[in-house]
Amino acid sequence: MKKAIVTLAVGSKYQRNFDVNCRGNWEVYCKKFGYELIVISEQLDASERAQKRSPAWQKLLILSQDWSVQYDRIVWIDSDIIINNGIAPDVSESCPIEKVGAVESGSIPTKEISKIVSERMRRQWEKDGVKFLNNPTPGSYYTSRGIPGGELNEIVQTGVVVSSPRHHREIFQRIYNSYEDTHGAEWNYEMPAMSYELLKAGVVHWLPAPFNHVIGRMLAAFYPEAVKQPTKWQSKIDKYAKKWGFYTVPPRLLAPLRNIYNLSYFLHFAGRGDLFAAAPTLTRKG
Repeated sequence: MKKAIVTLAVGSKYQRNFDVNCRGNWEVYCKKFGYELIVISEQLDASERAQKRSPAWQKLLILSQDWSVQYDRIVWIDSDIIINNGIAPDVSESCPIEKVGAVESGSIPTKEISKIVSERMRRQWEKDGVKFLNNPTPGSYYTSRGIPGGELNEIVQTGVVVSSPRHHREIFQRIYNSYEDTHGAEWNYEMPAMSYELLKAGVVHWLPAPFNHVIGRMLAAFYPEAVKQPTKWQSKIDKYAKKWGFYTVPPRLLAPLRNIYNLSYFLHFAGRGDLFAAAPTLTRKG
């Protein structure tokens, strides 16, 4: 079975971030489990419509490329994810080829404490003035964004997606063509549409949560103090420390990040680009 891991890193900033924080780490994983690594450096759709929405939508086009037909399995991984090669198994091994493998957002870090995590994050966002949509139930995640999925009880986290060009090219292309992206980051770009359509089609196979441990949810679960905005003094210290090259990620966060990494197969820095610079430190032994 021919397999590939695919990601998108367009522009010098994102290419550099991927090369510094991810490439070597991912190459170890690819070699271990027999994947080819494909890093897309130019948008697959350069149309005016595509330019008006997040590049994240273009993950839905990877199964429609001329090169994709040569692969049996294609695994999409967002370019702000690092892999714990010490413990991570093959992400596609347990997923039937006719299914789309992904982690359920409400299972991060576990279903039992997910509601507590979401409530902690909501309170902190309100306090910090962060723009967000309040979704007390999975169904409201869709309906608050104008998608008729009020009856659904799950949300697909689309940062890691196992797919098959033969089985899923058509549905991926249809999702891309059928939805627009006219709102901010709080609408989660392609994720609501992709989640709704895949669940409605009954093609989702749930992966274990460690395959997509989203850092914000993990911090809220185990280190809620780390989710809070730093004090004025901490902000000043961090600002000048970064300027003078003493550190890029505050040392007070390194121990929590290291512990979360040790609990993860894939650690996803979605929405926390400020912490992504810790990636080389976390993966050095991985």
